[in-house]
Amino acid sequence: MLLTLLILLLFFSIINLYFSIQVLRRVSAAEIQISFFEIRWQVHKHMGQYKQLTRDETGRVGFAWYGYWGSLVAACMSVILMILF
Repeated sequence: MLLTLLILLLFFSIINLYFSIQVLRRVSAAEIQISFFEIRWQVHKHMGQYKQLTRDETGRVGFAWYGYWGSLVAACMSVILMILF
């Protein structure tokens, strides 16, 4: 059980990294400055900008916003379940 949860944690973390990169690529394409150190530590700072950019362009929030938060919640739940078991 613990190994399965650890594999799920790793999987959701990789998915979260992918969506983080997608968000930062879209924000940087809109010519908003992003420093190298923000790639993993300050993605939350740009989530609102990403949401607004995609909403202005397409009328709805981009897929990476949902993917980022969904994978983050899933990773946190994996950690909680690892602690409980």
